[in-house]
Amino acid sequence: MRPTKAGRALAVSTLSVALAVPLLGAAAPAAPATDATSVDAPYFDDAYYADAEGLTGEPLKQALHEIISTDVTTLSYSEVWDALKDADQDPADPGSVILLYTGESRSADANGGNVGDWNREHVWAKSHGDFGTSRGPGTDVHHLRPTDVQVNSSRGNLDFDEGGSEVSGAPGNYRDSDSFEPADEFKGDIARMLFYMAVRWEGDEGFADLELNDATNNGSAPYHGRLSVLLEWHEQDPVSAAEQRRNDVIFENYQHNRNPFIDHPEWVAEIW
Repeated sequence: MRPTKAGRALAVSTLSVALAVPLLGAAAPAAPATDATSVDAPYFDDAYYADAEGLTGEPLKQALHEIISTDVTTLSYSEVWDALKDADQDPADPGSVILLYTGESRSADANGGNVGDWNREHVWAKSHGDFGTSRGPGTDVHHLRPTDVQVNSSRGNLDFDEGGSEVSGAPGNYRDSDSFEPADEFKGDIARMLFYMAVRWEGDEGFADLELNDATNNGSAPYHGRLSVLLEWHEQDPVSAAEQRRNDVIFENYQHNRNPFIDHPEWVAEIW
């Protein structure tokens, strides 16, 4: 039997405390890692994934779907603002957030829709499944990130692929008529967010079955691509300390579910 949500949360909380307490006489811990820093030690209790142990392929995908869809709290779209201010907090400046695509630190209070503000980027574009911003995939913080308003507009609902012209105001990011390529330090993050969405939202709960494919120009179909490129990005840009912290914050403070591909990156190859 899979542990209860309360039991899993307690286990994660206990582990987090243990990890946070330095050994007697040890040197002071280093400053929080940036998104580009990969780490090896996971910050989760593996009991959470007990029902997925030993599985591969479609059975693994289905087991993970059940795990990350059970006892989940869904947020309103307005509640997402506070969740992002917490999950994407700048470790060097608690009053700011780190923006996706650019890596810029910007005041957490500069959220809105005007030039110079940051807003809520749907990494799995809303039109790819037509799920809007009602409680559900459109408010799932695991794929929502703070992003500069103009950069968000430039990305639009494009699929992800490589190539194009550099995006104004976002060095290292590129776009063309049918795709968007993020900066190298965010490529793996984006891949793992899309892997999560394709497992979390499987056509139940009144929403479309979101799936990954190896195409661009998916438009309004409930597909996102390009899968082969996302798999490469997942390998090229390993899980970072910032992703792990974000996963913990969303689990403990907001949705009470996790992105399994941050905790177990090896499961990507087992499913896709």
